[in-house]
Amino acid sequence: MEVSALKGLSFTLTSGTHTLVYGPSGAGKTSLIHLAGLIKRPSAGDIRVKGISTLDLSEDQRSKLIRNEVGFIFRRANLLPHLTILENVLLPMVSSDRNRAMELLEKVEVDNWNRFPDNLSIEEEQKVALARSLVNNPSILLADEPTAELDLKATENFLELLEKMETITILMTSSQNSFHEFFKEAYRLEYGIIELYSSESKS
Repeated sequence: MEVSALKGLSFTLTSGTHTLVYGPSGAGKTSLIHLAGLIKRPSAGDIRVKGISTLDLSEDQRSKLIRNEVGFIFRRANLLPHLTILENVLLPMVSSDRNRAMELLEKVEVDNWNRFPDNLSIEEEQKVALARSLVNNPSILLADEPTAELDLKATENFLELLEKMETITILMTSSQNSFHEFFKEAYRLEYGIIELYSSESKS
């Protein structure tokens, strides 16, 4: 049996735009992130990155494109417990660069980089995961419900960090639309169908 998680989806992310897609559990938000990030192949249609079709790419080509162009952050940080904060950020780097990793940790406002994950708050874990997602200087950041386990203040802090990243294209999913003002565009996704909710400049 084949189930359509997303139906007839046509969706464009403009370079440098921050976009929110919100909807209830089971709406297809994670499927959207996996398709946009080339983790999954679509059963029909095509996904284009910088105007280039990914339909006929080999697995090696897809992996290289993901590594060079896409950053991911998920609901849970999934930091490796036996590595320090700094080591976790360095881990996915194509070319190890401690200065780059430290600059990113400063940017996301995390200090004491020799700490281990079990000494971090949930908010700090997500900030470290954000720094880790940016180490290879991706052109797009895909964030799948990264604020789901944060309280309101931590959520606002996290979204303010994203808001400062003006040169990167961001697609974030959430079960809530209460903070759509942080995003240039907001879409509602339900039953695999996406609809524009708002498209306004951030105030």
